Amino acid sequence: MANKTATKKSMLSSAKTQTETATTTPKIKFGSYNPDAKLKATGKRVTAEHNNERVKAVNGKTIKEAIATGLYTMSGIRYDIEKVKTLEIA
Repeated sequence: MANKTATKKSMLSSAKTQTETATTTPKIKFGSYNPDAKLKATGKRVTAEHNNERVKAVNGKTIKEAIATGLYTMSGIRYDIEKVKTLEIA
């Protein structure tokens, strides 16, 4: 379990220091979401702290950039917007 936490922390730190956008977008089905739409944290917090950190790390990034960080998949973004409501489209 500690190794899994360490991996998530390293992914978070790489997302925080990321300075370049991925040059190519993987074949992702964005559905009704625009890949260039900005994500905004709603301020709602969840029990798992690593999920709160993940939301904070992608706040202000586009959907495409959030996926490029490796912290999110499109289904994860959709879930956080529609179900949990920790993210919204700015």
